[in-house]
Amino acid sequence: IYLMYVYVTVSSSSPRTAHMCCDGPLNAIDLSKDNNYVVVAGRSVFKIFAIDDDMFEERYNLRVGKNLSLNYACVDVAWSQAEDHLLASAATNGKVLVFDLNKFTKSKQELVFDDHTRTVNRVRFHENEPQLLLSGSQDGTMRIFDLRKKACSTLFKTASSIRDVQWCPPRFNDFFFASADESGGLQMWDMRRPDRAEKQITAHSGPIFTLDYHPEDRNWLATAGRDKMIKVWNSQTGQCLHSIQTIASVAKIRWRPQRRFCIASCSLVVDNSIYVWDIRRPYVPFASFEKHKDVTTGIIWRRDDPHVIYSCSRDQYLYQHIFIDAHRPANKLVPSGIDMNVTGGIAMAMMEKQEKTVCFKTWCKSSVFSPGRFSVAAPPRYRDLPPRYQD
Repeated sequence: IYLMYVYVTVSSSSPRTAHMCCDGPLNAIDLSKDNNYVVVAGRSVFKIFAIDDDMFEERYNLRVGKNLSLNYACVDVAWSQAEDHLLASAATNGKVLVFDLNKFTKSKQELVFDDHTRTVNRVRFHENEPQLLLSGSQDGTMRIFDLRKKACSTLFKTASSIRDVQWCPPRFNDFFFASADESGGLQMWDMRRPDRAEKQITAHSGPIFTLDYHPEDRNWLATAGRDKMIKVWNSQTGQCLHSIQTIASVAKIRWRPQRRFCIASCSLVVDNSIYVWDIRRPYVPFASFEKHKDVTTGIIWRRDDPHVIYSCSRDQYLYQHIFIDAHRPANKLVPSGIDMNVTGGIAMAMMEKQEKTVCFKTWCKSSVFSPGRFSVAAPPRYRDLPPRYQD
């Protein structure tokens, strides 16, 4: 009886797929430190929602006031993981805004930085130093803003527009960050040496739109861009470890927490789905989510649960996706094959799903060989998970 009570209690509080219309196209998304709130932003939307198991509840609308300018036309948004009352946004007019949710006034805007001369594509807070804010812009510069001094403290210049920047996880290196540019270049920087990059890699044949450091492996860094490729790099040696060919230009990628080989992606054009890839099997997505009706513009995993991912889209919707509801493209493939050798022999392989075995049969002109059976077992990490998720 006691065990049954525990099971019912846990299952009733499990998250479920949920969505919310945000009354405008969305460009960016981020989560609070405790994963209880989500912020979404776009050209005409800037809202914070509380996250329940199966619903979103609006808590703040940061687009307040009579004179709303292009400062609020957001390209990106970031939520500090050290001080959960601080948010930053990147605007199309080159402004970087900082918001303080602890302010008692209706407007939460705290600071405005106007150092960039063109659109700011990305803003990122340092995980250990909440007063340091990194930005990357179309003007070819990256800047570190010191919120204590209310000014830009360090300037980094490149020859190409910057599409993405990200701090290296502080447990690996407290001073490094990576940048991706429109010429297909990937650079690793030391914030103490702004005059030159520590390492440069020609990573893609076109613009790189997104990059992401692996949360567990200090040397893994993933990139993706217009050439429809997702690539995993060894940041120390510059070697490409894995590559995935997708069907469209890739807008965003995010490593899945607690799953070393899984990474999520969404497309810049054409495809509205979110895909989760196992980099060891690059030809077929491990899972997909197909709720959005327009291009997905932002994705982020819940940091304490690898089975929950949040997304936003130009269709105006914010979604909470649960892995149990994901489509499994591999399950729709025909699990059989047949071929003939040069001497006329025929070989056939098929999957007997109920027995979870692979039957392999061969024929030749004079005789029929007995089929051989090869047992196929699921990887241990999948068997150890609760049956609810089946991954």
